[in-house]
Amino acid sequence: MMARSTPLWMIALAGCATPEAPPSATEAPVVSPAQSGPPPGRQGGAGPQRGGKAPGRGQAKGKAGGNGNGNGSAPPATFDIVEQDGMVWVPSGWSKLGPRQLPPVPGHSAPTGGGPVHPGAGGAADHAAGGAARAAGAPPAQLEGQQLAGIPDVAVPWGFHGGNGVKPQLAWVDGFWIDQTEVTRTAYAQFLDATGYRPPHVAEAWAEEGWNWTGTAFPVGTGDHPVVLTSWYDAQEYCRWAGKRLPGEVEWQLAALGPFGRERDYPWGDDYDASKLNHGKIEDPNFDDTDGHARTAPVGTYPAGASPFGALDMFGNAWEFTADHRVDTWALMASEPYQRGVRGARAPGPGLYVAVRGGSYFFDLTPNPAGERHHFLPEIRRKTSGFRCAADKAAP
Repeated sequence: MMARSTPLWMIALAGCATPEAPPSATEAPVVSPAQSGPPPGRQGGAGPQRGGKAPGRGQAKGKAGGNGNGNGSAPPATFDIVEQDGMVWVPSGWSKLGPRQLPPVPGHSAPTGGGPVHPGAGGAADHAAGGAARAAGAPPAQLEGQQLAGIPDVAVPWGFHGGNGVKPQLAWVDGFWIDQTEVTRTAYAQFLDATGYRPPHVAEAWAEEGWNWTGTAFPVGTGDHPVVLTSWYDAQEYCRWAGKRLPGEVEWQLAALGPFGRERDYPWGDDYDASKLNHGKIEDPNFDDTDGHARTAPVGTYPAGASPFGALDMFGNAWEFTADHRVDTWALMASEPYQRGVRGARAPGPGLYVAVRGGSYFFDLTPNPAGERHHFLPEIRRKTSGFRCAADKAAP
């Protein structure tokens, strides 16, 4: 079953969290700077590929110098970009994992009308008949933190608050590779041809309007677009076939925004720029072609929106699955103490929702830029959800 559309203003505002004190720039890891701008866009980033190492250049923002969102930003610092076989290298570093708090983009006006924001918006009951049936039953076992801590005889009803109860915490990430772009439909077709796996298809009328595949054939003219109509399970199977894996959420965040102390509000910097991503708009019907595309765009269409390490389309185009579940407490996450934070942060489940990041062509960041941190049911195949893979290959 496919998701019934949730009003976009509800999704955008649901990611709000308690404000955190700004990180200290003195705590950021030391990185050797380079010069110049982000790399040109490229198609692919998916499936077995060949290619040589291509050093490039990217930029990362120094948090000590500006307020973000167009309120005055210092010139960005820089990082070396290393590209190989359709992937980019993300060096080891700290990232502050948890809800982000960012003000609306200046000049944004919130929509009027509608009901209150519900932390479970977009949940099981919002996914047509199949979702309603799941909502009526018991969710997978997700215990509250006090139960996991061993407090006996405490009856705690199961609840879910969108992961917004997790207090942001520093998490160390070991260096890894990540696809420079979202997985394309051409690459996914190669996976289908090689394995006989189920093609992207949803048995609903809207999906016949240029979304459903015919066997292993994607809609005409969209081979270099991100594959959508894939579930979390589909994404895992593809990455496994490609000899890769889904990135953990903290890995995804480090690749998208840079290291703690010099992380960006957006992949390209601290100021929102609608020309640097494929986005939607808060007003119905949410499609927005002012960026050149009302639906998905070819991967790499917005090279100026590159992340500090050269990953493209980390915000916009398609929501991206991560390997983690969305949980409400660190007690439900696997990690180990490390220096001033944790290391190996994972949310392996079980859980009802999985963590997705980045927004899509149907999503508007302007009312709440932190709303790109979201959650989906893992079995739902949406026209807005895609993914990219990560790998643990040797450092460059």
